[in-house]
Amino acid sequence: MRPVEINPSPKALLRSLRGLGYSPETALADLIDNSLAAGAREVRIHLDWREGSPLVEIFDNGAGMTFERLVEAMRFGGAGPDAEREGGDLGRFGLGMKTASLSQCRELTVASRREGIVARLAWDIDRVEQGWCADAPDASPPGELATEFQSSANGTLISWNRMDRFGGLWGLDRDAFNDRISDIRAHLAMTFHRFLSGEARRLAISVNGLPLAGWDPFCRKHDATMALPRDIIRGPDGTITARPYILPHRDRFSSEREWEDAGGPGGWVERQGFYVYRGDRLVSAGGWLGLGGARAWSREESSRLSRIALDLPVSMDEAWRIDIRKSVARPPAWARGRLAGLGADCRRRAREVFAWRGVGPRGKSHRTDTDGDAWPWEVRSGKAVPRYRVRRDHPAVASVVAALGAESRLLEGLLSALELTVPVERIWLDVAEQGGAEPAQPVGTEIAQLAAPLAALVRSMNKMGDTKDRLDAVLRSLGVEQPALRAAVIKQLGED
Repeated sequence: MRPVEINPSPKALLRSLRGLGYSPETALADLIDNSLAAGAREVRIHLDWREGSPLVEIFDNGAGMTFERLVEAMRFGGAGPDAEREGGDLGRFGLGMKTASLSQCRELTVASRREGIVARLAWDIDRVEQGWCADAPDASPPGELATEFQSSANGTLISWNRMDRFGGLWGLDRDAFNDRISDIRAHLAMTFHRFLSGEARRLAISVNGLPLAGWDPFCRKHDATMALPRDIIRGPDGTITARPYILPHRDRFSSEREWEDAGGPGGWVERQGFYVYRGDRLVSAGGWLGLGGARAWSREESSRLSRIALDLPVSMDEAWRIDIRKSVARPPAWARGRLAGLGADCRRRAREVFAWRGVGPRGKSHRTDTDGDAWPWEVRSGKAVPRYRVRRDHPAVASVVAALGAESRLLEGLLSALELTVPVERIWLDVAEQGGAEPAQPVGTEIAQLAAPLAALVRSMNKMGDTKDRLDAVLRSLGVEQPALRAAVIKQLGED
């Protein structure tokens, strides 16, 4: 059999590689992976508008590369996916730096200094179409970080010039360019949050001179977040560590801004599900990994508070089918059952918190608070449509019954009539038509109207005691969670 050498067409192959689906933020994240592998402690990114001809620079203080090492780094395919990698090496296919960069620009220049010697190579799309030859320029494209690189110690500078695909919008205006920078900051703060916060090896990242703070998907500093027990899943390809979290109900956040920040890029519904980490780097930020049986789970409002951290070693890439962009992961067959069990339990618990308006500071549901005050509602779901019933043993109901004396049957009749007419279908329809938004909370004059009767009810319960914690517990048992309404009730109690 005679072998026949068939060289790829540079023009056709590069066009295909440029269409892998990188966004500016995922492309930059791929380059930061290389900085981590080089031992960098700081990565600086500068994006210059330049009147519609953007220049993007990425500068790290890693170990730098010799000319020979740079040649290998610029080789398409590099060492390939089968090469053994150290634990801190986040590479995989040997394509990341090239495909990520050239997905956004037509000219990629890499300059690296190691032990005082500078090496430079550049891929130019228009010249590569004539053959697989890189250029060795004398200087990088002029830019803010290129100037600093001249006097730096060891490190690497990557420049994207002649941008034609930045965000898929060539010629985008300055405002859109600035919006892109905001998207980049949010994505990098999420993807590298363990490094930014120091949970993993610390890495400082700045974008246009502004340092990034890590965004924690699990709101671990919030006292109402529930951290469920860690689970270890062992299989033929290695070990997976899983940790589910139930995030706080909306009412437990002190402001709308805090709530929106905790939702993360894309918002609460988009960010629910599994968070897959590979070497402490976030690969997949949410989603349910195709789990849930024949009818795979979708992102739903009722499960938006559920998030599960999954930690994989880099050696498990093939088993999880990590893609070139390191943005998609698929669990192996041997792990799907355990992961589905974790996901089902997490979704169930999150639905309870969503339905019952949050959790207490010790991670217990408001339905069973430590003082014994039950949530006012209970659900009977033996029928196709659940029925909702006011708990007759709730302290508020008991206090009104005692006040009415012989006329308490009137209250029983009123509660029974209201329970029979709870418009469940209408409530769900209204919520769905509002895109999953929760019913509006009382404001302004509504708060003033509600404060007095609620204060009278709290007083009638006669269980306030002398402590603020006790008063808070009574208000929670009534479902009074909105800070402004709680403050108005407390003020009314003080004035009476």
